[in-house]
Amino acid sequence: MQVKGTAVRTTRDFVKTRFPHLYDKWLESLPAESRKLFTSTLDATAWYPYKEGYTLPVSKIVELCYNNDNITGGDQIGSYSAETALKGFYKVFLLIASPRFLLQRASKIFTTFYEPSQIEASMTDDNNAVLRITLFEGIDEAIEYRIAGWISKALELANCREPSYVIKKALSKGDSATEIHFHWL
Repeated sequence: MQVKGTAVRTTRDFVKTRFPHLYDKWLESLPAESRKLFTSTLDATAWYPYKEGYTLPVSKIVELCYNNDNITGGDQIGSYSAETALKGFYKVFLLIASPRFLLQRASKIFTTFYEPSQIEASMTDDNNAVLRITLFEGIDEAIEYRIAGWISKALELANCREPSYVIKKALSKGDSATEIHFHWL
């Protein structure tokens, strides 16, 4: 499993921005291979090892900054990532994008960030959708909530009022797929 450099860079930037006082402690808590990645220049277009570049660093953020709360930590990292990715020109685009288009594009974008993965989005009605992850080796609860937090923030930025979500099934818990159900007004 591999992850695109953009996601790795956002993980580092999240700690630098939201928890600057814990940044050095976070770096020191990482295994040597992960620390080496984060202290070098991160190429947004390069592929990085999933475990060393993503899950281990995210789990350390959750441990140090969120007292091992995978749900809150994953959600907050995902929200930050969406806000960072969807600023500027893309923010204007979000003002005219429908939730259906946004979710379909997001599911396609995620599959280009995580290799290999299979992620699909479907609308169940005008204010509800399901994101279904059927292939994602090594996914854990924090990463599932990171993805959910990203989509929820993107919906908010697209002027969907009060977006919320519930993870009803999870690959991380042994289910055949992760199903994230979104609702907005």
